[in-house]
Amino acid sequence: MKIVVIDTETIRWSEEVPGRWANVESFGLTILVIGIPNNDSLEFQVCSPNYADHLSRLQLQFSDRETIETTLNEAERIVSFNADNFDFRILESAQFDVQQWKGKSFDILTQFTRKAGHRINLENLAKTQFGGSKTFITAQQAVEFWRAGLELMRGWSGKNADKQYSDIFCRNVAKHLFQKVIEYCKQDVRLTYQLYQHILENQSLSYTDQRSDTKKIVKLVG
Repeated sequence: MKIVVIDTETIRWSEEVPGRWANVESFGLTILVIGIPNNDSLEFQVCSPNYADHLSRLQLQFSDRETIETTLNEAERIVSFNADNFDFRILESAQFDVQQWKGKSFDILTQFTRKAGHRINLENLAKTQFGGSKTFITAQQAVEFWRAGLELMRGWSGKNADKQYSDIFCRNVAKHLFQKVIEYCKQDVRLTYQLYQHILENQSLSYTDQRSDTKKIVKLVG
């Protein structure tokens, strides 16, 4: 089976959007990362249709919309953590046609919630299963890093003889911030894929119950 793993990042977080999680379409897409399994590793495609002009100036390598659409159209299964209620809605708000992709969805959060009767976060499952961890403490950090990068792309606002060098410095820092967000998203894709592999091998996931501080197991089918 040809599978791909997806994750998205946004330009806003929930507290900034009227209606919060009921209004996901207003969060705004920054990047989509796709992980394509190749033996025991993942090859990545990264797309940022709303910020392609900014990123091309920094010589960051991104896939175009057509390449991304082809990859997802050709996939037989699209693995995610919360695409059913989040990532697909974000992609649809960025003018991607997601209807075909929804029909191929294997959303780990959806599968877990159906069996356990409650939601869980990716960090909990990753740490409990194999000690993995996200690279930022919260998704809000990814939003803040991306927006800080956009501000730095405006260049130096002062008036002095060093403006040229200050502009270069601003762009270099912006590139660093964008790369941090990209790596954060890639790490989430890696963790999601590892959880997916665990489900296939063990037909279950373990999680830590925060109320009792005990480990529990939920039976799942891959």
